[in-house]
Amino acid sequence: MKKRRRLKTPSLRAGCPFCWEWLPTAEKLTTVFSSDSRGGRCPCGAVFVVDETGRLGGQALLDALALACDGDLDRAVKLDSKRDYEVKTRPLGPERLADHSPAAPKVWAVKLKN
Repeated sequence: MKKRRRLKTPSLRAGCPFCWEWLPTAEKLTTVFSSDSRGGRCPCGAVFVVDETGRLGGQALLDALALACDGDLDRAVKLDSKRDYEVKTRPLGPERLADHSPAAPKVWAVKLKN
């Protein structure tokens, strides 16, 4: 029987798109929409979620909004992107700075505007 290798999660090495400080290490999130999300909070007030596949941007955005609303998913889905929050993405890791392909791992950051 062949043993399955666990994939290593890439170390988060991205700057906050709002304040440009290094983001803290991503942790498993429990108060969000999906069960396997990782992310955290920047000292500037922004929240971030890691999209390791680069293909789950909608899920990552929903998780970031739920995290920004302290787990209140109902409030998160009612927020207006033009009025209530700002969203930015950054490539995951310094080696990815030139990689802008749609499937590149990304960090999704959200900051509420109030």
